[in-house]
Amino acid sequence: MNKFRVGQFDIDVKRCKISSTDSQIVVEPKIIDVLQFLYSQKGKVVSQEEIFSAVWPNSTFNPSSVQRCIALLRKALKEDSKNPQLIITHPKRGYCLECTVIENERGIVKSFTGRSVTLAAAITICIVITMISFVRAWHTSKDTSIKTDFSRLVPITSNEANESYLSVSPNGEYLAFIRGDNDKQHIWLKELNTGREVRVTDEPANYGSLGWSPDNRALAFIQNDNEQQSLGYFNLDLVNFHAVGYIQVIEFNEYSVTSHRLQWAGSNLIYFIEKNKETNETRLSVVDLKTKFKQVIIASQGQDWLLVHALSPDKERIALGYEMGQNQYRVDLLNLSNAKSETLLVIEDGIQGLSWHPDGTHLLISKRDNLLTVDLQGQLSRINFDNFQVIRDATFTPSGQEILMELVNIDVDIISSTRTDPDKFTTLVDTASIDFLPVFSPDSSKFAFESHRYGSRQLFLYDKGQQSMVFSNPNNEELFGIVWSKSGEEIITASKDKLFRINLANGDFEVIPHPHHSFYLQETFQYEEAILVSYRAADGTSFHPAKLDLNTLGLTTYTGTGERLVCYSMDLDEHDQVYFSNDKQVFRLNHNADIEEVWQTGDQHISGVSINNNNLVLKLDQDEKYEIVNINLLDGTSDVLFTGNDKHKMLINASHDYKEFLYLTEPKRKKTLVRLQ
Repeated sequence: MNKFRVGQFDIDVKRCKISSTDSQIVVEPKIIDVLQFLYSQKGKVVSQEEIFSAVWPNSTFNPSSVQRCIALLRKALKEDSKNPQLIITHPKRGYCLECTVIENERGIVKSFTGRSVTLAAAITICIVITMISFVRAWHTSKDTSIKTDFSRLVPITSNEANESYLSVSPNGEYLAFIRGDNDKQHIWLKELNTGREVRVTDEPANYGSLGWSPDNRALAFIQNDNEQQSLGYFNLDLVNFHAVGYIQVIEFNEYSVTSHRLQWAGSNLIYFIEKNKETNETRLSVVDLKTKFKQVIIASQGQDWLLVHALSPDKERIALGYEMGQNQYRVDLLNLSNAKSETLLVIEDGIQGLSWHPDGTHLLISKRDNLLTVDLQGQLSRINFDNFQVIRDATFTPSGQEILMELVNIDVDIISSTRTDPDKFTTLVDTASIDFLPVFSPDSSKFAFESHRYGSRQLFLYDKGQQSMVFSNPNNEELFGIVWSKSGEEIITASKDKLFRINLANGDFEVIPHPHHSFYLQETFQYEEAILVSYRAADGTSFHPAKLDLNTLGLTTYTGTGERLVCYSMDLDEHDQVYFSNDKQVFRLNHNADIEEVWQTGDQHISGVSINNNNLVLKLDQDEKYEIVNINLLDGTSDVLFTGNDKHKMLINASHDYKEFLYLTEPKRKKTLVRLQ
């Protein structure tokens, strides 16, 4: 059944659309699949396992996938999370779709109560519903009348140096920003109407995370000094256009501030995101400027990493942007009065900034190379403009008529060196964009790589000094790894829900949908039509090795007997046995999927694993230096093949005989400030 009705909502399965008289939302296909399955079992309690089996066949059971879809379904159906009426949770048993009226494809309305309604009553009900719909529509149109049509991009930047961390004053008259790089930065103020600028810091340093006071009279910021961070603020004399004094509020030791902006509420409170230096756990905290007391508001849990936050204009809520893993990002709304949060939406491809529209009805999301607005019901709209750079920290001006933002052009090149002359580097791929992920062919005569040119994620082939595009990626999807076929005639890449088999001779490619979460392609099996992949575990933080069968598209995750696999890198030997590492150990999965430890390091950290003919080759890191070490698994002897350091470059791949090494250069970022009118 392609169309049906649940309560007041019309469901269009093919279009993944959920509509009512006053709203319309397009959701992910899996969410519609879950709703369609619940509809097929309406009135019955179905377990999470049954739902997962129907929607994700041939996959390892993952309850969080079901729970996430149920949560987003309830939001789309405008359910009260405390008192749901349509999707009912039965603890420890599952879910049940219970609705009073359901309409099928022919539009025939059936009442589950079996009671009839008189014509007069029906007419009365229709009139009331029409009036309610009109009122709702009027309010909706009123609430959503924000400007989304922008056409002119105007530079704010007035200097060749990088400018970043922009922060607009509450009255919209001034812009604070940081100019320079690393320890040679200064904080500047710009009067937007006149273009007048002034430097407000006396000494260069590493600054970040600016935030204006609500009365426009002070500017808070983070200063980084080696491993030490401090939060403080200047008072501002905007008549004479300079800073007055400096007040340090708090120093950070175990944590570091990662906020793009500091959010200043009232006269005394500043909200910020901080990360534990040891565990990388993140949390939203607040500091009282008078008492200098810091308090944790909410800590991220499980697979979540808190990225950005934005204080609402009425200072009653904070929008929180999380990375959830598997290329999933979530925006929650936190009520500051009761510390309760609700999920607003889930998107893909990153969140580079989050801010509120001045009227408090919408959020503005900086999403890598485009801008999105979302209302408080989760309805998304895209702001279209020509852009091939990374967008960061976009924000409406107080009038709502312009958007100010940072644009970042990132340049990463591919260079090489040889084992015989390790200090001589040759540039192989040099464009004004990100060129990365080079993977050697089976005979090491060429390599495939990904390149982001003019906003497009495409695959190229480097052969005999020439590079040519081999996959245009027509839908510009996020790609997760490259592997070569055993013959070297094809390469395979993956998006979140597809495989692409690319014929290198003619450029033709086959699209193969798969039913799994995102995984990362690692290596091709020799004796099976299968690929070794790294697959994120249900906890969202660890990775399993897994085998993807190219014939059935079944995914076999290796969990090991009584063990949890945490993989940093992996490879296959000539017998298709899986070798993988964590930070300190290397393991082997035998053909019975039992785990055997084969090697352990001391102070160094394992960041690369390769296996060939009982020779285990590892990249071992310590500080900025590394060693490429060959370990003979038969007699236990080891030899250092190569030593190097990661300063200004990153070792990313090696030829199969370890005679040539490929590196990525340190990213070069050009940051400019612009306004969208």
